[in-house]
Amino acid sequence: MHIKQITISNFRSFKQQPEIHPFSPGTNAIVGRNGSGKSNLFDAMQFVLLSPRFQTLRSEERQALLHEGSGHTAVNAFVEIVFDNSDNRFSVEHSDEVVLRRTVGHKKDEFFLQRKRATKAEIQSLLEGAGFSKSNPYYIVQQGKVSALCTMSDGERLALLKEVAGTTVYDEKKAESLAKMEENKTSIFKIHEILSYIEERLEELRGEKEELTQYQELDRERRAMEYTLYDKELRKARLTLDEIESNRSEKVNATCTLHEEARNTHNAIRNLESSMKAKTSALRRNKITLQDLETDKTEIMTRRTKLELECKELEECVASLEEIRKSNELEIQKLDAEITKAQDELTKVVQPEYDSAVEVLTRMTNERDEAKKKMDGLYAKQGRGRQFSSKKDRDQYLRSSIKDLEAVKTDKENALAEQRDALSNLRRTVSSETKDLEQKQSSISKKTGMLQSLNKSIAEKKRQRIELIDARKEQWRKTEELAEKLKDARENSARALSDVRKVMPRATAMGIESLTRIVQEEGIVVGEQYLGMLMDNFELKASKFQTAVEVAAQNSLFHVIVDTDETAARLMNRLEKDKLGRVTFLPLNRLRVDNEEYPDSPDVQPLLRQCIQYDAKVDKAMKQVFGKKLLARSVEAASIWSAKSKMDAITLDGDLCSRKGALTGGYVDLSKSRLRAHRQEAAAKEALAKAESAHQEINRKAQATDQSCTNLIGELQRMEAKQADFNHTISENETEIDRLQNRLENQKKQIEKIEKTSIPLLEHEISSVESEIGRLTEEMGTDLTSTLSDEDREMLANLKKIQTELTTEVENQNEVVAKLSVDRQKLQSLLEDNLLKRRTELVNEGATGEGDESRRRSRGADAQQQRKEDLEQLKHELDDATRISDDIESRLAEAKKVNSELRAELSASKSDLEGLKSKDMKNAAELEKAHEEAERLLNKRSMSVSKRELYMRKIQELGSLPPPASLEKFRPLTISALMRELEKVNKKLKKYSHVNKKAYDQYVNFSEQRESLLKRVEELDNGAAKVKELVESLDRQKDEAINRTFRGVSAHFKDVFKELVPNGEGELVMRTMIDDATATDDEMEDSDDSQSESGEKQAVDANNPKVSLYKGIGINVRFSEVGENYLMPQLSGGQKALVAMALIFAIQRCDPAPFYLFDELDQALDSTHRAAVANLIQRQASSEENPTQFLVSTFRPELVSIANRCYGISYQNKVSSIHHLSKKDALKFIANLMSEEEEVGDVTSLATSRVSRLTNASRSSKKRKAIEQAEAASEEDETEDEEQDGKPAASP
Repeated sequence: MHIKQITISNFRSFKQQPEIHPFSPGTNAIVGRNGSGKSNLFDAMQFVLLSPRFQTLRSEERQALLHEGSGHTAVNAFVEIVFDNSDNRFSVEHSDEVVLRRTVGHKKDEFFLQRKRATKAEIQSLLEGAGFSKSNPYYIVQQGKVSALCTMSDGERLALLKEVAGTTVYDEKKAESLAKMEENKTSIFKIHEILSYIEERLEELRGEKEELTQYQELDRERRAMEYTLYDKELRKARLTLDEIESNRSEKVNATCTLHEEARNTHNAIRNLESSMKAKTSALRRNKITLQDLETDKTEIMTRRTKLELECKELEECVASLEEIRKSNELEIQKLDAEITKAQDELTKVVQPEYDSAVEVLTRMTNERDEAKKKMDGLYAKQGRGRQFSSKKDRDQYLRSSIKDLEAVKTDKENALAEQRDALSNLRRTVSSETKDLEQKQSSISKKTGMLQSLNKSIAEKKRQRIELIDARKEQWRKTEELAEKLKDARENSARALSDVRKVMPRATAMGIESLTRIVQEEGIVVGEQYLGMLMDNFELKASKFQTAVEVAAQNSLFHVIVDTDETAARLMNRLEKDKLGRVTFLPLNRLRVDNEEYPDSPDVQPLLRQCIQYDAKVDKAMKQVFGKKLLARSVEAASIWSAKSKMDAITLDGDLCSRKGALTGGYVDLSKSRLRAHRQEAAAKEALAKAESAHQEINRKAQATDQSCTNLIGELQRMEAKQADFNHTISENETEIDRLQNRLENQKKQIEKIEKTSIPLLEHEISSVESEIGRLTEEMGTDLTSTLSDEDREMLANLKKIQTELTTEVENQNEVVAKLSVDRQKLQSLLEDNLLKRRTELVNEGATGEGDESRRRSRGADAQQQRKEDLEQLKHELDDATRISDDIESRLAEAKKVNSELRAELSASKSDLEGLKSKDMKNAAELEKAHEEAERLLNKRSMSVSKRELYMRKIQELGSLPPPASLEKFRPLTISALMRELEKVNKKLKKYSHVNKKAYDQYVNFSEQRESLLKRVEELDNGAAKVKELVESLDRQKDEAINRTFRGVSAHFKDVFKELVPNGEGELVMRTMIDDATATDDEMEDSDDSQSESGEKQAVDANNPKVSLYKGIGINVRFSEVGENYLMPQLSGGQKALVAMALIFAIQRCDPAPFYLFDELDQALDSTHRAAVANLIQRQASSEENPTQFLVSTFRPELVSIANRCYGISYQNKVSSIHHLSKKDALKFIANLMSEEEEVGDVTSLATSRVSRLTNASRSSKKRKAIEQAEAASEEDETEDEEQDGKPAASP
């Protein structure tokens, strides 16, 4: 065992020291400057190890231990030491490490073992068991301990030896024994005083015995009479009591029957009220259903009537339009014939004649105009002869005229080209617009078809909407019905829960109710970790076992089964934290149940097997509650087998025979049954769950229907919007078609006008201009004359003639053209303004319908077909409305029938309820009467019981009874005779009123006391002898312990001193009073004589080892192989320190400890002795038989050199810190300290230069030696942390 680690917090100069680097199991050296806190580190260890200094601390002492450095004031401090316990020196099972902690504060001083709280006595016992004895505290050597040993006298060393030998224990036992002897003496003295008093009292009592004998004779006779009287009265009271019990039993049976009848009546009333409530709710729901059906009936009848009117109206419209269509078709046929005739006349007769006449008129007009132009040219030619004076001027004029004519021709040609371009554009426009017209007509046809399909879809969607609305209303009605049922189920569940709470303790009810929420919040798995109440986990095999099981389990039915005690602790903590009641848990991992051996008898059966069935995983819990329960055939069998098998036996009626002998039975009120209430609660919860599920399902369906209805209405709105859009588009297209047709007609007229009028006219004008240009061109270059040539005159005459003729013909032709134009206009007017217009009106008239714009746009058969389809749709809707109306009628009739039945049932239930209530009142009156009778019987019974108890008590107070012969003498007497005889005896007894009635008892008591005291005196004498023997034995054991310890310490002292001073020798000498009587003053001066005297003393001690003659322990040593021995006062300071250390090591070897704490052990030693001490420590630390751990503080390099691990303590800002150092750093630190000491020595020793030089040389050599040791240890330091624990370092 050794110290592994130490943790210090707020102790003395240490504030928050973390865990120190693990200590080596060998030697550990601690270095630091004076005042850095080395001693505080050793104090911290002593603080935990319960050193005498820290055994008991007062408040101011605890305050002194707290850290007082900078920062916040510490309120508590602790020191924790971790021990290696691989050798199991500490009696802590299954632990290779032992952790001790001590925490101290202003008002506390606490101990912890393995980080669990422990008492001081437990820690002290643990330390003593591990070898840390209070009698040998030398495993810790503090500063000054060596010096104290150096200055000890021989007597003080003897006291030290006694302390090491453990004589304190013997002294304490001896003191206790002596105190016991003194106490025995006092007791014997008091007993003798009491015995003298008893002898005097016995003499007095002998004189009182004769009168007492006479008194006793009379008293015996009185007691015989009293006993006989009391016995007769007691028998009479018992007889009366038996009669009362018999009557009471009969009354109780009758009362039980009344209670059962009353309970049945109550249950019947409760069930009937529940049934009436359900029927009332059903009646209310049926009333709402009736109202809804009436509303639906009104709505559907209104809709049906409207549809019938619409169908009738549409049928009449279709029939009327069909007649109109037929009439119009006949008229249209006539109109078509007239139109054909008029068109034929126009196109075949009138129009050709008109065109021919116009052509002739145009030709004639052109010829006339041409002749006129030629005449005008000839006249102009004739006039130019007179106009111009020369040919040149004329030609110039002609050229100017030709140029003007050519310009006119060009304009005409341009106009002709424009007309032809316009004609071409008109033809292209007509072609394009004709195509547009065809496309729009085709589009109208397609959209009309789509519109018809859309109309059908809209009608279908409207029908679906009606169906969905009806379905939604039905679901709403079902939802309301289920809501009522759900409300009833919740009320039933609440009532069942209330019944369960009534049969359950209030605190348990609160806890069980809260556990469901807590289990969810804590994340505990239901069914695995939390299994519910006991009665949730089993089922009865038959209902007849209910009473037996309930009596067997009692309130254990409410115990909660969990998997482990950890789960139970979590739940209990929450219940306690939130103040939510109390619950008993059955953790399956902690239940310890035995396999019971049940009796093999037909009269009893194991209740666990016979009555209940359960899951195997709760077997332990069931055995815990029902394991020692038997089901018995009868009360007698239960009584017999409960005693034999040491188990509780229960009958089917609930009579319990406890294994401890108690019998429990009587009336069992089934209305307060726990299992029944729990079963009803479970059934109510199941019904509630089903109702909630059904309600949620119908709500989900209603929501789905609402959503479908909403979606359908939205889709219908979109379709109606699309229908309106189609109607609008078709209307616009028809308007556009009409506009296009009118424009095409106008464009065709323009084309005809351009072709037949504008272009021929322009061509004729261009031809005229060209002729004029030709004439003027021919005229150029001719001779200039003022007269025409013959040819020209002849031409002029012909032209005049032709013009006159043509003028006449043109006038005639104009009349012909005008006449033909009138005929043509008449025919066109007849066709366009009459026949065709009438035909269009007839065609449109067949497609007219009121309020339906789309139908007005239809034409002919299509419009009529649409009306027929609309009629079919309306008829289909009417059929649906009729079917729905019939369905509503049937449902309405059924609802009215249900309403009548419910009212009749409610009326009957009210009558039954009144009868039950009257019966209940009758039962209550009978019960009240039975209670009064029972109360009267109870009063009589209590009086009889009081009499019985009175006479029984009086009989008991009589004490011992007279002989039977005396009793038989008074038995024939009556009670009154006995009372008279008793009165006579009492008068005689009055004469002996002064007699000491307790003389016999007092005489016997005092005699017994005297015998008892004599025996006690004898026992005390024997005890005193044994105590004396014990004291003598303790003295012998004490002497043996001191002699044995002295021999051991003396032998170890020789060995240790030999190890420290190889050439020297040392021994311990026991000084006695005999030595003082025979010694002389010269023995101290003559060393040889001293040695001989020492030998004589030892011989005396060995022959007569009486500790009472011991006076002290002396020490004789020498430091060379030859020479005289020295006593302690003759030694130098260093030698004394070495001898003292040898004594310490000898004591330690005599009573070895697992580790040693040395605080500046080598302070007073020179280098040679320090090296010897270091080697000794090293050998002991690396011993194979008994390796020991050393923790030493030092200022010198010898101990550091042999250390396995080194630590440094620094002090800064009033805080000490300990840290791990390499051996090289530790030696350098020591060297620096020695250098500082050398410098201080140089300053203080200037006056004695020679001595100073010698001293400096010596210190320089020491410094060099320390530096050499540091260099030697530098290589070792590189691998220091890798060395195995307990491996010794190389010697310097």
